[in-house]
Amino acid sequence: MLKANLTLLLTLVSGFLFSQVPSYYNDVNLNLTGQALQNELAAKITNSQTTVLTYTPGVWDALKQTDLVPGSNSRVVLIYGYNDSDGVTNTDRTRGVNDNGGGTSDWNREHVYPKSLANPNLGTTGAGADAHNLRPADVSRNSNRGSRKFADGAGNSGVTSQGHWYPGDEFKGDVARMMMYM
Repeated sequence: MLKANLTLLLTLVSGFLFSQVPSYYNDVNLNLTGQALQNELAAKITNSQTTVLTYTPGVWDALKQTDLVPGSNSRVVLIYGYNDSDGVTNTDRTRGVNDNGGGTSDWNREHVYPKSLANPNLGTTGAGADAHNLRPADVSRNSNRGSRKFADGAGNSGVTSQGHWYPGDEFKGDVARMMMYM
């Protein structure tokens, strides 16, 4: 009985400790809702940003570090990719860290929230060069994605029957967080 009570107590205490809002948000009124909360979070992000990257070469250099395959210094994870062994380059999940650019077997910078859908247009400065919204993507797959809006789905990434884009099971959580951030 004592062991069961101790286990319950430890479970409750650890749940309480890990469910606390990080101190980063201490000056944000989390009781706000709607536009007021969005404005407060946007101000927090803007005021706490300390590094501004240039689109070129800053974002390229950042992605070569932030999107490395865990345990590798030579490969990056390609958003929307899912298979390195099927012989089809546009479904590759990874690519060489320095294989970036505009060629058909390269990776480029994917604006996960499309530049063309933003109002105002994101461009390639300020929010348009924000590494939180940019990920390495196969050039061809990125082109297939285009400016399609995201939709629900299952399995690998691709165009849905409604003509939207499903980011794939592996990346849908990342994409949701990026959309919230942007």
